[in-house]
Amino acid sequence: MILTVSLVYLAGVVLACGYMRLDGSVAMIWVSSGVLAGALVAVDRSRWPALLALCGACNIAGTGFLGLGWAVALPLMAINLAEAVAGATLLRRLVDRYWPRATMEIVSAMLLGTMLFIPVISALCAAGVAWGLVGLPFAPSFVNWWIGHAVGMIVVLPFAAVLMMRLADGQAPFGEHRHLLSVLMVATMLLLCIGVFSQFNRWTLAAPLTFALFCAVWADALVALTMPIIVVAVATAFTIRGIGPLSTGLGDMADRVHAGLLYGGMVSLGTLPIVTEQARRRRELAQLSLSEAHYRAMSERADDLIDELRRAAFTDPLTGLANRRLFFETLRERATGTERACLAMVDIDHFKQVNDRYGHAVGDAVLCHFADLARSTLRSRDFIARIGGEEFAIIIQDTTIEQACQVCQRLLDRLAASPVDTAAGPVSITLSSGVAAVGPDCDASLAAADEALYQAKRDGRSRLVSAA
Repeated sequence: MILTVSLVYLAGVVLACGYMRLDGSVAMIWVSSGVLAGALVAVDRSRWPALLALCGACNIAGTGFLGLGWAVALPLMAINLAEAVAGATLLRRLVDRYWPRATMEIVSAMLLGTMLFIPVISALCAAGVAWGLVGLPFAPSFVNWWIGHAVGMIVVLPFAAVLMMRLADGQAPFGEHRHLLSVLMVATMLLLCIGVFSQFNRWTLAAPLTFALFCAVWADALVALTMPIIVVAVATAFTIRGIGPLSTGLGDMADRVHAGLLYGGMVSLGTLPIVTEQARRRRELAQLSLSEAHYRAMSERADDLIDELRRAAFTDPLTGLANRRLFFETLRERATGTERACLAMVDIDHFKQVNDRYGHAVGDAVLCHFADLARSTLRSRDFIARIGGEEFAIIIQDTTIEQACQVCQRLLDRLAASPVDTAAGPVSITLSSGVAAVGPDCDASLAAADEALYQAKRDGRSRLVSAA
């Protein structure tokens, strides 16, 4: 990018020094400062010295060979580079401080700085150098420098800054999938300006300004910022030749150049605030669109998240069975229902000894083995939960207490006949169980099943006791 910018800067210097010194004074059109300032806005500060050195060399060569001579080449180079650095620093600080919340502050301060403060200071310095070293009249040099540099900065700097920032970020210069529209708008403005400045009716001057405002609202920012550049180029080229509505009554060449430049500057003044505000709104709309998509995705997942949280809240993480909380909710529902149900409290015998002898990993394997065996033994409409360390509860639906005892006995027999395979070898386990009918009072049903379980343990474990 540095080499490309330097070549563009050199082209601007050659154009200005070789062809725009119409009265032998300083150049009346100067776009190089805008190009350099835009590049300084886009690149990292660590690359400024190299960029300034190359552009400074181009400036000295152009002034020495084509401009006012070698006597003023070095001081004018310093003034030009200082002008570009000042413009870039001003724009960067304004953007860092105010973007995107306060676009009018950015535009107002930038226009005042690049149209008045910075070019007036540089014009005073340049006119003083030209008067002191080569004897040029101070006033014409001041006016030519000020108008040429002010219009060059306000027209070229925004365009160059946006273009180079997009290129530095790897973006498409004119946005994605809008190249044809951009070309059509640029071509329309070019043809419109040629038509307006090919004749002498001043009322047609409203047409380029109107179209530039239209583009500022609807076009890509870079396309909109291209419009004032086209206007300046066409207006100045035709007006210098004495053609067009701005040349009427202006016999002096300098006056005609100033008229073309000031008209282009007026177009830039009208479009730049709109372009900046539209860029802010597009940015906010893009952010809102991303936020909307994000919240829509979250909303679509809300039901799934609620289900996942509910499952986590009611599931034992080790065995995957229902936990104690869900068991008591289910027991209360079945107690108030009309369908018969029985409750079985199940406890793994001597589980503490398994943990002490084989370790907790084997104990966990035993619990998971029982859970898998219970799921395969019970019906899908039956309910089983882990309510303690090695204690489980089973609600057997639509059954008498005798049938429930048969189901539990089948589970006890299957578990006794299937040792648990562990790293420490097969581990045999047995169950004790107490069975009771579920009545309207779920606490009484639970107490009856618990008492039956304790009776099974007192009777020697590995057995089933009914509360009936």
